[in-house]
Amino acid sequence: MGELLLHNAPFLLAGLRATLALAGWSALVGTLLAIPVALLRYLDVPVLGRVCAFYIWFIRGTPLLVVLLLAYFALPALFGYRTTAASAALVGFIVFLAAYAAQDMLTGLQSVPRGLIEGAAALGLTRFQVIRLVVAPLGARIALPALFGQYVRMFKYTSVASALGATELTGSVLLVNGRVFQPLPLLGIAALVYLVVCLAISLAGRWLHQRLAPDFAPATPEG
Repeated sequence: MGELLLHNAPFLLAGLRATLALAGWSALVGTLLAIPVALLRYLDVPVLGRVCAFYIWFIRGTPLLVVLLLAYFALPALFGYRTTAASAALVGFIVFLAAYAAQDMLTGLQSVPRGLIEGAAALGLTRFQVIRLVVAPLGARIALPALFGQYVRMFKYTSVASALGATELTGSVLLVNGRVFQPLPLLGIAALVYLVVCLAISLAGRWLHQRLAPDFAPATPEG
């Protein structure tokens, strides 16, 4: 076991770094993409709101592996560019996470009590000011637990990138196992790493939610 780790540690650590980068960039860019999508849905903007609704519905109803395959094969063929397994996986994960995060944000926005919105409007705030100063901040705080749940799932989902040939943690483990054929210790190490990182993300989300949780009961989302 020790000799196995010693000989393959640099390669496995490179795979872990690739996994962390893949999950981190997917979470960051996916969350930023989800914000306008959720707002367009919440405001029910003509045409754009419907496009965003279709995007959320389509991606949430499509298996992750299919999304990755579309990013790896279909998009380059459609738009005439070359890509790598890692780049295609990143695009697929961003698109996938953004749809789920947008739905969580939309639920958070819809959970802001109507009384707070009406009270802000009664103070003379415009609709844009109500959204910017009341609905968006409170909706984001309500959505925090669900968003961190998505980040945990995204870190675990990065293992699917190995199906494209990306050498993230799972891909690295599979390559090493192809040389030494010791699946039990290698997969055990991978499982432990996934467990520790996911636990760290969950604890960070719980801590942040405890500090930022709104001091009112969220309303029941419409629809």
